[in-house]
Amino acid sequence: MNRYASVGVKPIGSLRETAELLGEVLSGLNFQEDTDWVYDEYPNFYAYDDTCVYALLGCPAPEDDLREDPDGDFELLVSPIDDSSDEDTDVSAELVSIINSDGRLSAYMMD
Repeated sequence: MNRYASVGVKPIGSLRETAELLGEVLSGLNFQEDTDWVYDEYPNFYAYDDTCVYALLGCPAPEDDLREDPDGDFELLVSPIDDSSDEDTDVSAELVSIINSDGRLSAYMMD
């Protein structure tokens, strides 16, 4: 099964601080800074578990921000490491529930 997600996360301090806290909330994921700029203009921190990669995207510099409505929130993207399965599952609602029930961060479903 391929797990995917796109979840909005309200920042708590810097992107690094939010990534560290998010890692604790998500059962000890170890987020690391992406120095290769995999998401182009979006600074991000990433982590892995056995099946997925988690990327917490920050806000691009104002001159690089192409979003219609920049809001200052971060976005958590989840994608499978191996997407060879024919079954895709959106786990966004599950992640929002886990993050919000912990109480240290606020998350919401992306449109």
